[in-house]
Amino acid sequence: MRILNILVEIVFIIGFSLLFSLFTGGFTYWLIAFLSFTLLWHHFTEHRLLRTLQPKYNQKFALTSWENVSQSVAYYQRINRKEKIKNLRLLSKLNRNINYLPDAIIIFSHDGVIEWCNQISQQLFEFYWDKKTPKQILNVIFYDEFKHYWQQTKHNRPLVLLTYNQRYLEIHLNSYDTKRYLLVARDITGMIRLVHSRQTFLANMNHELRTPLTVLRGYLEMLSNESLTDFQMKVVQTMLEQSQRMTYLLEQLNQLAKIETSSNADHNKFNMSALILSIKKDMDILNQSGHQIEFDIEPDIYILGDEYQLQSVITNLIHNAIKHSGDKNLIQVRWHSCEQGMKFSVKDHGIGIPQQHIAHLTERFYRVDESRSNKTGGSGLGLAIVKHALKQHHSHLDIESQEGAGSCFSFIIKRNLISDDKTE
Repeated sequence: MRILNILVEIVFIIGFSLLFSLFTGGFTYWLIAFLSFTLLWHHFTEHRLLRTLQPKYNQKFALTSWENVSQSVAYYQRINRKEKIKNLRLLSKLNRNINYLPDAIIIFSHDGVIEWCNQISQQLFEFYWDKKTPKQILNVIFYDEFKHYWQQTKHNRPLVLLTYNQRYLEIHLNSYDTKRYLLVARDITGMIRLVHSRQTFLANMNHELRTPLTVLRGYLEMLSNESLTDFQMKVVQTMLEQSQRMTYLLEQLNQLAKIETSSNADHNKFNMSALILSIKKDMDILNQSGHQIEFDIEPDIYILGDEYQLQSVITNLIHNAIKHSGDKNLIQVRWHSCEQGMKFSVKDHGIGIPQQHIAHLTERFYRVDESRSNKTGGSGLGLAIVKHALKQHHSHLDIESQEGAGSCFSFIIKRNLISDDKTE
């Protein structure tokens, strides 16, 4: 449309020039005159339009000003100038405020020369930086662990560094641009000590409570063999059940603490298919609700992982389906290949789980139905154990459920943890 308007104007200019040249001659002079008139008319129209858009703007006359050539060019130049000033002020403000961030930030080149850092980084790594004095990153963070971390091609996980003064620093390293790195570090000493305190507390609690519980259970079992009245027997049986439940809770807390402190160094190759089939025998014994349990297991699949942790995962998922899906339901246990690797799933056709509870199921001590959990003896730790054990294997628990239609719990072992070698 814009090109068409220009062509129409050119046709009119040439037409009027030819018409006037027929009477007076000099076509070229008339063409120049009409072109000049058209340009002046456009310039005046632009001026009126931009004055309407910016009524308060008042520009003094200058021979070098773009306004004498094109009002539009001058208008866009003013807009760009304002944007640049605005961005510079924003960057200046950001540069001042970034010093108040709680994290240490260092920008350094690929050859290790620090180009910028904030005050927190200088306090955290105990150095002084001046723009005029080049400083190497390895002279600031001089630990071998950081040197190896920097030399890696990928930095998917942060580095947790223990400094000489017994402080834990979490370091993230990312590409800032094609020539620089961005390092973000923070002090996590308090968090690490809190985790250690919790683990110590759980270990001490497990140790201190296990002995009196064992003694209590021994005496209760002796009393249960004595001739007691019905009421006394009921009291003894209730106490015995609760002591057993407490013992089971301590075992699960201890198991959860071990999983949280474990590492990939504990992983070995084992036959996952054989592990699932061995659990099948135990589940047949626990199945006291008349469920029909079907196993569809792809044979001889070896993976790299912690056999004890994955045994706990599978046992918890099948046990939950037996205990919490109702009575006389079909439970399907599958271990089969998928696009990402190998998928394990436990699907039941029971009572299902309300949607508002699904997001909280893997939280410690969370129970959908408190009264039902008391009846079935649930501790609320089973799925928390599953969550942390799968995290050690770079996986997560997927939960699908519909109230009244059943539930499906599944996880995927990725291909990089599946072994092609079938020998133990």
